[in-house]
Amino acid sequence: MVERKDVEAALAARHELGRAYEPEIVDSMLEKIERRLAEHRPVAPAPHHRHRGSFTPLALGSIGAGVGATAIATGNHQGWVAVVAWIAIVLVNFAVAFRRS
Repeated sequence: MVERKDVEAALAARHELGRAYEPEIVDSMLEKIERRLAEHRPVAPAPHHRHRGSFTPLALGSIGAGVGATAIATGNHQGWVAVVAWIAIVLVNFAVAFRRS
């Protein structure tokens, strides 16, 4: 981090310039240390944010959509439409579940 030659140079400067310049010498040494720390500081990887919300809204929405589709389909004597709707709902739920894992 801080090399011996830097410390020796700061001590020699203090010896030559005297106590009056000690604050400037210390500040200069601290700037070097901070600069070197900044150069060698490891860069942390950006956190990976994944939204892991609850499955409850999806499940309740799926059931509501399925019941509604079933009611409309069977009310019009088109039971096969209800089956297609439930298959689509299942596929959507599986897609969301596998995307989150």
